[in-house]
Amino acid sequence: MDGPFAGYRPRVSAEPRPAAQASDEGPLAAAVHGLAEAGGEVVDATREAAEAVKRQGDTVAEAAQQAMEVTAQAAEVAETHAAVSTGARLGFFLDGLLHALMGWAGLQLVWWGRSSSTADESGALIRIAGSLGGRAVLWVAFAGFAVVTVWNLARGITGRHCRTRMKRFEHAADGIAYATVAWSAAAFAIGAGQTSRQSTVSMTRTMLALPGGVLLVVGTGLAVVGVGAFSIWSGVSRDFLVDLATRPGRVVVAVGILGFVARGIVYGVVGALFVAAAVTHDVRQSTGIDGALHVMQGVPGGEAMLTTLSVGLIAFGIYLMTRARHLLA
Repeated sequence: MDGPFAGYRPRVSAEPRPAAQASDEGPLAAAVHGLAEAGGEVVDATREAAEAVKRQGDTVAEAAQQAMEVTAQAAEVAETHAAVSTGARLGFFLDGLLHALMGWAGLQLVWWGRSSSTADESGALIRIAGSLGGRAVLWVAFAGFAVVTVWNLARGITGRHCRTRMKRFEHAADGIAYATVAWSAAAFAIGAGQTSRQSTVSMTRTMLALPGGVLLVVGTGLAVVGVGAFSIWSGVSRDFLVDLATRPGRVVVAVGILGFVARGIVYGVVGALFVAAAVTHDVRQSTGIDGALHVMQGVPGGEAMLTTLSVGLIAFGIYLMTRARHLLA
């Protein structure tokens, strides 16, 4: 090149050009932008899912609340219905008869060394089934016990005349207990019943065969002991009087105290036999009320103890018959 710029050469920079830099960063920026958009979509989807779960939870909670209200209303109607009250009176009276027969069987063990039936509810049911018109009586008993089941469960749900939560729990537990007695009455009415000893041994064998069966049987035994302890407390504290519409005379109060304490002691021995069966893995030791009375007969001073407890079971039966008359409806 001629002229003053002859021999001039432009200086070339070693730094990358801006255009090249932009072209190099373009894919990375696009990827970051895409990830951000995807993350936003995930967050939105998660938020929508959480809101849907919350709506479902609110719906379930509302349905559960409505079900509880309907159940409470039905329980209140059932508890206060005249037919249910009448059926409950019948059930309590018949249960009193069963306990009186149990106590009589215990006295037979003391006086004659044997009894005509097992000293438990199944023995009493067998005795009724063998009498004239016994099957019909058992069906009546089934109806009465079924109504008492409904009455107790309803009172446990509504809390009517229950001063404490423990009282509501007591009614609920009694409802379950009367359901089993109603089942037994129906079974003996059709000729398919088992003695309490047989059913208790069978139940214990089944529980021991389960994983953790020893703990399960021990827990069952402790629960029965707890029921016995509560029965003793009810007798000593005279808590049972709150279940009566009118306060009875001193004789009935004394009978009730004796009955509840005796029943509590018997239940305590029954629970101890469950624990013994679990520890020794011998299901034959879990023999129910009849087995408990036989065990007490064999200890020192057992005959006197068995006599007292048998009289106590008869006393508890008399209280139940009194409760049938003075039912707090």
